[in-house]
Amino acid sequence: MSARKPILLYFYPAQSSFVVKDLALMQKEYEVRHQGFLPVKKWQTPLVWLGQLFFLLRHIWQAQALVCMFAGYHSWFPALFGKIAAKPCLIVAGGTDCVSFPSIGYGVFANPVLGRFARWSYQLAAHIAPVHEKLVWQDYIYQTNDFPHQGFRYHCLNLVTSHTVIYNGYNAEFWKPDFTIERQPNSFLTVCAGLNMRFTQRLKGVDLILEVAGRVPEATFTIVGAPEGFKFPNQPANVRLLPKMPLEDLKAVYSAHTFYMQLSMSEGFPNALSESMLCGCVPIVSQVGAMPDLIADTGFVLPQRNIDLLERLVREAMEVENTQKMGQKAREIMASYYPEQRRERGLIVLLQKLVG
Repeated sequence: MSARKPILLYFYPAQSSFVVKDLALMQKEYEVRHQGFLPVKKWQTPLVWLGQLFFLLRHIWQAQALVCMFAGYHSWFPALFGKIAAKPCLIVAGGTDCVSFPSIGYGVFANPVLGRFARWSYQLAAHIAPVHEKLVWQDYIYQTNDFPHQGFRYHCLNLVTSHTVIYNGYNAEFWKPDFTIERQPNSFLTVCAGLNMRFTQRLKGVDLILEVAGRVPEATFTIVGAPEGFKFPNQPANVRLLPKMPLEDLKAVYSAHTFYMQLSMSEGFPNALSESMLCGCVPIVSQVGAMPDLIADTGFVLPQRNIDLLERLVREAMEVENTQKMGQKAREIMASYYPEQRRERGLIVLLQKLVG
């Protein structure tokens, strides 16, 4: 009879792809008992907290450790109970919990109350595991309406909790080009959830993509994630909208496009960009978060949120003679430096060290 796995408690604010992947890898070594913090309405938050309280009282004494994906309302009780029960609580810092953009109301620290709970969580935690160094502290120059720096140590200046960077990881055997599909020249792609929301359009740079599409009619621009029947006002004729789709279908869409654009105002370590690079797309990114480091010299970086600079960058990209070679190099970087196994080893080894 095999020995029972040690118990790990896992908390998250939404069932994102990051959560699903980390949950799967931790279940290889632990019996993971997990709970989402998912109030449908804001007024339901105290009720969800109450449910989390009962969950912790029931399970924490059997657990070896606690893990929270992101910091916020949902991480405060686990970090507090971990401190009281002498059970290490690890917070995985993923992006929104490290930034503040008051100009668009984005980021945990843009909300004074939510930011306070995130700070308390970081202070109470045994350790923090950001997915990239830029989430710890970064100079921010992409647009000047907000703070000149971002990162959880910038927004929590007196924080003494230690951290270890553990990069996201990807399956290069799943995410690979489909060579039966012809890659269209001068084709630009982006993937965006919540496409019908103006806030999301600005946050993810979709507004810039629509504007540059009108200036570069000889190129085609595809945006994945559109709700049924949705269309932008005055949508340029060279912009095509596709619905949210299964991962298998998304691979085919990546393989059909030459360039992938991620022009966000804020990003941590984005999945869609990483997946597209593994599928051979040439990346075009804003100078935000991990993205310039991820793409290295395999693509193009927009230094400021400026439509003239973007048009120049798009036209420069269209003049590249061997985009296939650039796309292949992008895939090699992602496959070599950010494999799924590296994140798995990093998280498991860190948890073992914290437990002692």
